Amino acid sequence: MGQCLFCQTEIREVLTLQELFDFGKKDRGTVCRTCEGKLPRLTGQTCCSGCMRPQESTNLCEDCRRWSSCYPELKIAHHACYAYTGAVKDWLQRYKFQGDYRLSAAFTNDLQAFRREHPKALFLPLPISIASYEERGFNQCEEMLKRAGIRYVQFLGNQHAGEKQSEKNRQERLLTTQPFSLLVGHEKYLKQEIILFDDVYTTGRTLYHAKSLLYKQGFRSVRSITIAR
Repeated sequence: MGQCLFCQTEIREVLTLQELFDFGKKDRGTVCRTCEGKLPRLTGQTCCSGCMRPQESTNLCEDCRRWSSCYPELKIAHHACYAYTGAVKDWLQRYKFQGDYRLSAAFTNDLQAFRREHPKALFLPLPISIASYEERGFNQCEEMLKRAGIRYVQFLGNQHAGEKQSEKNRQERLLTTQPFSLLVGHEKYLKQEIILFDDVYTTGRTLYHAKSLLYKQGFRSVRSITIAR
């Protein structure tokens, strides 16, 4: 069956009746049930309705109220699968910064489930800077979509040449200037529903740069999803 991508133990799966008749929708051999049960899933928790930050109510959090004020034309809504802690944080560090490419398949089921909810939408992974690509050798979001078998388009460029987002503090992230530009050919997707995909939502600055740019160019149906928040 394969080894769990988190704990490395051999996966010996016994399908539930629901999974048995849910033909092919569960990708086996990636994460064992024990590790899957320990992941800090956000769905079902009380979270901010704008970004899924865990809190005591579903009201917009301080960050989302700020984005609503900055971008009144945009819908303040985002979906995140897990809290950025524990095994999820460890996965991201190993995958992005240590080059453990096997982990690109760890959250295939979550991505495929979101795609099934929006079957007509096109995924648009956020591009990384040239410097990050040269250092890392891959775009982590594109590789996750490839491993999940999800079709995506790429019509955004990233001109950021400064410090990496992961090396900035909160205030520095919020002050980041627009890094994205639209590439030739984006016009043919104007009427298409777009799903922006990034690995982690921290302050929302990067995603709202992308959403604002798309809106200004005529895109009116844009969602966003990250693995972690």
